[in-house]
Amino acid sequence: MTARTQHQPLQPENLVTSTESDRCIAVRASAGPALWARGVLAEAAPTLVGELTGLRVLREGPKRLAVLELSHGREVVLKQYSDDRGAWTRRWLQRLVEAGFTPPARFAVTPPRGWSGTHRTLVTDLALGRAWAGSLLHAVADRDAAAIAAADWVSELQSVSVALPDRTGYRAGDELCRQSRLLAESYPGHAARLLRIADSIERRLYSAAYRPGPDLVASHGDLHPDNLYLADGGQNAVTAIDVDTAGLRRPSYDVGYALAHLLIFSWMRAGSFAGGAGAGLAFWQRWTAGRGADADAVPAEVARALVQSLHHELITYRTGCTGLLDRWLDVAEAVLVGGITATFEALATEQEVTP
Repeated sequence: MTARTQHQPLQPENLVTSTESDRCIAVRASAGPALWARGVLAEAAPTLVGELTGLRVLREGPKRLAVLELSHGREVVLKQYSDDRGAWTRRWLQRLVEAGFTPPARFAVTPPRGWSGTHRTLVTDLALGRAWAGSLLHAVADRDAAAIAAADWVSELQSVSVALPDRTGYRAGDELCRQSRLLAESYPGHAARLLRIADSIERRLYSAAYRPGPDLVASHGDLHPDNLYLADGGQNAVTAIDVDTAGLRRPSYDVGYALAHLLIFSWMRAGSFAGGAGAGLAFWQRWTAGRGADADAVPAEVARALVQSLHHELITYRTGCTGLLDRWLDVAEAVLVGGITATFEALATEQEVTP
């Protein structure tokens, strides 16, 4: 988490008890962090109110994110939403917990503690360990061990039977076409290349020749290296956070998304694809040696995630990082033509440069 952390002791404040619509809106808009936290727990997890000892605000604004310190060294997370999506996230978390993804099992999600409709805030346990992303700058042995543990988490998730929504239409063909078209219009010098790559992705992932496709499996939906936490010691225990987009998808989806974001995180944080590509190779080899279903579609999923990343950087957030265009499109073309292993082996030898 990169947001600035603000630590505040909790002060006694009145709890929010009104459930009237206008009152709820006012509370969401004006409550200070301590009042908000107490109001959330009073509704979502009332047994925890008396255990509060402190509050760390990780993100302020209309979608607050905070860690609450409880007695006996325990902690929970409060995540606020702009709508009621968090209520569905709580349901998906509970179903995954019931399927066995809960501590002390090696592979887990953060168990939900409750949902506050008044504050549109989800309460979950805190994931233990450190984000997978941090391992990209570690020694090769540690980096690869983390990637193997992450691949094992994905394989385990894809092997369980759990009732989740069909999310095959999420970030699919229509969105790919829209994002590539907007990028092409904004950067006409790259238009032909962008549209050619998007057409190749569309044909491989969404054309009639690939339907009905492989069996759908449980998926995280946003499996980037900041959304898996690995605990130290022995075989890494792995816990996923932010399962708001969990659902049933092709097996290739989470794998391709994770591989693309290993490269993206590595480039953004270290100025090179090398660390992310090395981790990606270990992740890929482990996953294909185990479950590995739908592996032929993974290169197109990697390319799709790279186009999505360009859209976020250049259209949604307008960062002006136009140098990413050639870099991301080079990788998208390489993976579509040469596959995962050859592309990531080449990128793993890349020297550090200025991003």
